[in-house]
Amino acid sequence: MFNPDINDYQLTSIIAECCGGVAVVYSALYKPSNQNVAIKRYFVDKSKEKASLIQQDILTRKELQHPNILSYLTSFVHGPELYVVSPLMNLGSCRDILDRYFQEGLPELACALILRDVLLGLQYLHKQFYIHRSIRASHVLLDTQGNVRLSGLRSAASMMVRGRRQKQLHSLPPPDHDNANLMWLSPELLEQNLKGYDEHSDMYSVGVLCCELGNGAVPFAEVASTLMFTEKVRGARPQLLDCSSFPPPEPSDDAEMKSMYNTDSGVGDSADAVSRLRHAYAARRLSDAFHHVSELALQRDPEKRPTATQLLNHPFFKQIRKSDFLPSLIGRVKPIKPDPNDMSAFLLQEKLAEMEIEKTTEWDF
Repeated sequence: MFNPDINDYQLTSIIAECCGGVAVVYSALYKPSNQNVAIKRYFVDKSKEKASLIQQDILTRKELQHPNILSYLTSFVHGPELYVVSPLMNLGSCRDILDRYFQEGLPELACALILRDVLLGLQYLHKQFYIHRSIRASHVLLDTQGNVRLSGLRSAASMMVRGRRQKQLHSLPPPDHDNANLMWLSPELLEQNLKGYDEHSDMYSVGVLCCELGNGAVPFAEVASTLMFTEKVRGARPQLLDCSSFPPPEPSDDAEMKSMYNTDSGVGDSADAVSRLRHAYAARRLSDAFHHVSELALQRDPEKRPTATQLLNHPFFKQIRKSDFLPSLIGRVKPIKPDPNDMSAFLLQEKLAEMEIEKTTEWDF
């Protein structure tokens, strides 16, 4: 049990800014048990328009309890700001790891371990009649204990409406500040037609996640939204890149490669960087099972996509042994180390201590 009192937490380091600048994530020490946690601090004045999304995130996380879903510990209001406490996933998100350490993509076995746990989380969500609607590498968090947890539940939607289960939904998920989520959304969700969409839309996003983890790059990132939408509806889809995906590279291919996949994150946009990635892809061979998993999930017809339960039984996941430990497979990744000497966090703590507020209010619904 974590107390909803700012005085029980010592902010130690700033991890990231998120949610379009309306929130900052800190590592913190929960003093009563000397336990490291993460605290997301929302600037309420900046986030009034997103208040319903914040509320949705908290309500959903309080309701859902699963080892592969980021758990909710507590939340409270202090002054004009809202604080949400979660476990500290000290290896960060898969997107951070790809940008900083694995621009060419993660090892295949690491992809298998991550995708298995994502599917286990989705299997639970779907059984609870929820659609995640925002499966992507930035919403898959890892820690040094080997845990893999889904976040991003502010975009989740319940299939239960007024006590009745709906067969399809029709509403778009809430847009992120830069509509970044569009690259992962299924064609039927983007179409917004009378047929609607269901849990199979999450499976399409899993297919995009396969390519994101395997290639290190964000599919469709450099394609204009209108073109991406049109191509998806027509059936175009990303693919895992290895020696089977294309012939040995020609110099003229680099520009085309860069236009299809974002290689700017952590790599730079030089021709040399693009060429290096192109040659790295052409020099490797991913398993047929990995290709097959992504192809199954990315099928244009949602009814042909496997469920999370069905995909978990795919031979691709048979390569996983009980002794496999994810942090060992990505050993170059440095964990987040809370820094009590981080002056920005220290100054914020001093500011909070000086605020004349009678008590901290728990954020509850």
